[in-house]
Amino acid sequence: MRRSRALLLRAARGLAAAADASAALQNVISVPSGLAAASATVLRPGALGHSRSHCLGGLRAFSALPPHTELSMPALSPTMSQGNLVAWHVKEGQAVGPGDVLADVETDKATLSWENQDEGFVAKLLVTEGTKDIQVGTPVALLVDEEEQLAAFKDYKAAGSGSGATTAAAAGAAADAPSSSGSAAAAAEAKPAVHRDSRIGPAARTLLAESGLSPEDVTPTGPHGIITKGDVLAAIDAGVKPRAAAAAPAPAAPAAPQQQQQQQPAAAAPQQQAAATKPAAAPVAAAAGKVPPKGAAYTDIPNSQVRKIIAQRLQESKQTIPHLYLSADVDLDGVAGLREALKQQGTKVSVNDIVIKAAALALAEVPAANSLWDAAQEAAVPAGSVDIAVAVATEGGLITPIVRSANTKPLAQISAEVRELAGRARANKLQPHEFQGGSFTISNLGMFGVDQFCAIINPPQACIMAVGGSRQVAYMAGGRPASKTQMTVTLSADNRVYDGEVASQFLAAFARHMANPYTLFQ
Repeated sequence: MRRSRALLLRAARGLAAAADASAALQNVISVPSGLAAASATVLRPGALGHSRSHCLGGLRAFSALPPHTELSMPALSPTMSQGNLVAWHVKEGQAVGPGDVLADVETDKATLSWENQDEGFVAKLLVTEGTKDIQVGTPVALLVDEEEQLAAFKDYKAAGSGSGATTAAAAGAAADAPSSSGSAAAAAEAKPAVHRDSRIGPAARTLLAESGLSPEDVTPTGPHGIITKGDVLAAIDAGVKPRAAAAAPAPAAPAAPQQQQQQQPAAAAPQQQAAATKPAAAPVAAAAGKVPPKGAAYTDIPNSQVRKIIAQRLQESKQTIPHLYLSADVDLDGVAGLREALKQQGTKVSVNDIVIKAAALALAEVPAANSLWDAAQEAAVPAGSVDIAVAVATEGGLITPIVRSANTKPLAQISAEVRELAGRARANKLQPHEFQGGSFTISNLGMFGVDQFCAIINPPQACIMAVGGSRQVAYMAGGRPASKTQMTVTLSADNRVYDGEVASQFLAAFARHMANPYTLFQ
């Protein structure tokens, strides 16, 4: 890599020398501006075909800064278009190598570790921790080869963060400014335009409308100047009066009756006179019952990128997939006996581990159930293998690590793999290939006291099975009362892929393996 950059450096210096010669010739020969601009380009980001840009930029930029590499927001999942930079794991000036974690990035799937690929030194971090909605491909850091090159980036600012941004802001202010012939009142009305681009949360916007306050009346405390609901409530508790109402000029003296008749139609005059005599309702009083009581404490919790994507996709699933629901009661007495026998041998497995293995075998026995929906072809396609996705709850949202070819793995291996995947999922350490794909999903809420529920299909999968908790059920055995342990499972199937017969065949095979779990070892 360094040899390649050395060659690029040599080539760029040659071009720089040529440019200097060209500049000297311009004292004698006039060069068109378009040609001069074209000659100033050495390499554009991405010209080398790498995912990161070797920023020689142009001759002018090259003469000011040593060669460096732009680290851009990566696409850590196939569907990722933007991400949140949760935390940096490196500092400016730090040496990094292949495999070093640069940052934690929240994608549309989960919070993942972004690993470095090459050796170098971190010259500049272009975005701060907590920055949200960064588009894929946006530069977020700069890397150099040699430690001696770091000093050149001490005062470096990303494009758009310096004079360009200032110029744009000044242009916007000039556009909103009143003309010199305008009155002082017009200037006062133009001033709130500064807040047009301020970020106001939906809850805060509602409270502002109900209380009669404007953004100028509230001191923002959120990141990047965001006005939160708590900021508006604090202003209300402090008794802040709307500036617009406080600064309103005194009403002009009413015109003489003769003047009113000249200025207004006769029919409109009585109505406007009545309106003028009617006292205006106070904004805060009008919102009585809507504004939270004084002293109430609220915290605005921003929605994570993962939860936004989950909500979007589940909504699409419910709106576009015809869900077919089937439920079945499954006997668990045999499962309890198997777990006890394995425990005595030093092997611990959970009910969920057994559910995964039983579902995998049932899918292998009913291959039509192990299918996906191809939206492009609008057809059902068989899955290549039985890959079971297991729903795991994390602080950032739900994620589904996958047990590949679960029907071929021993129960003990499935148990160990699920524990390891779930642990890394909760620690945000999963790699994309460990939670992308899958042919069937299992969601188990039985440990939370849920008896039965319906889950939403995660496309392109065609099925998800919701597992409830165990319970004691009374029944008659040979004319005598007895009890047994059961749980209810509910299958949500894509009716474009499954029909009731296929779904019933799968549930019957699954229930058979659960009732006699020793078949899991055959």
